[in-house]
Amino acid sequence: MTSVNKIINPHSVIILIGITIFLLLMNACDRTEPENTLVITTDDITIIRQGVYRFNGTFVNLGEFTITQHGFCWSESEDPDNNDLSIQLGPRDSKGSFSYTISALSPGTTYYIKAYAITNSVTEYGNEKSFTTSAPLLNTVIDIDGNIYNTVQIGDQTWMADNLKVTHYPDGSPIRHVEDSAIWFHFGRYDKAFCYYENVLVNGYVYGALYTWTAAINDTLGSDTNPSGIRGICPDGWHMPSDSEWKQLEMFLGMSQEEADNMDWRGTDEGGKMKNADLNLWKSPNNGATNESGFNALPGGWRHGGGYFTGLGNEARFWTSTGMGYAWFRQLDYNSSRINRDFFGYYQGYSVRCVKDE
Repeated sequence: MTSVNKIINPHSVIILIGITIFLLLMNACDRTEPENTLVITTDDITIIRQGVYRFNGTFVNLGEFTITQHGFCWSESEDPDNNDLSIQLGPRDSKGSFSYTISALSPGTTYYIKAYAITNSVTEYGNEKSFTTSAPLLNTVIDIDGNIYNTVQIGDQTWMADNLKVTHYPDGSPIRHVEDSAIWFHFGRYDKAFCYYENVLVNGYVYGALYTWTAAINDTLGSDTNPSGIRGICPDGWHMPSDSEWKQLEMFLGMSQEEADNMDWRGTDEGGKMKNADLNLWKSPNNGATNESGFNALPGGWRHGGGYFTGLGNEARFWTSTGMGYAWFRQLDYNSSRINRDFFGYYQGYSVRCVKDE
């Protein structure tokens, strides 16, 4: 019986092994993440201005998930979650970026931030970002709630350069927070209340709160003296500006006494000198906006006595401390560089700026 010995060529073995490895690598390269994957990222934090920051996130992919809630959470400790400070921005049905603007952060503090999404009662988090808030400037003031406001000297006056957002009176008692439009509709002269535009807290962070006149002055009798002598809801050492104090500001910016004493739209470019020039905040064209005075007027809109909201991004309305049956206010619009002086009922919801005591 003849025996046959098979001799295996070592070169063939090497070639076979090489082909096998190549095929394995090709299969590995062909692998892709499944389409049904939720991918959310936390992006860099944007500094809008002193004390105001914007958190940013992106939905890279939603997969086939239904996002019932999304937003950001943050903490002074690493690895924050929804048990820490957080903001809810609502459901989501599309890819793309989202953001949240905040000012209620402690100065000189490091924060850790994550974007998040909730789907099927499960919370998915993005990567963690951190940043350190800037140290407080000398030209700032803090209210009883701990909110920090920039200030600016204009002529012989020192004004807040941010809209007031305080929710407590100087003695610590709460200001009534009213969201319901039906309740607001029935307000009269003596009702004290505040709200945020469209009852959205983030609007309060950016544009401040809206107050009835009686809440703003914390009284029922106004004042037109200069200074007004009415502290109202302003921080210690500050007060509500009277109609006369507003006239002083306007005349420093270029109005004549006669123009300042008139009603309706007055002056030429004084309003533009007061308006923040950012078209992300103001509707275009934001006529004449230079903010050269540093007043930094923000278009917080207002709440009508009927309970509805109007004007966010389009106009700013500020209470004065002067009233007798009706209260005087000032108005700045996106389509005008002038300043409107008029009066309205105490039950409207307007923004507030405070003036430093002399």
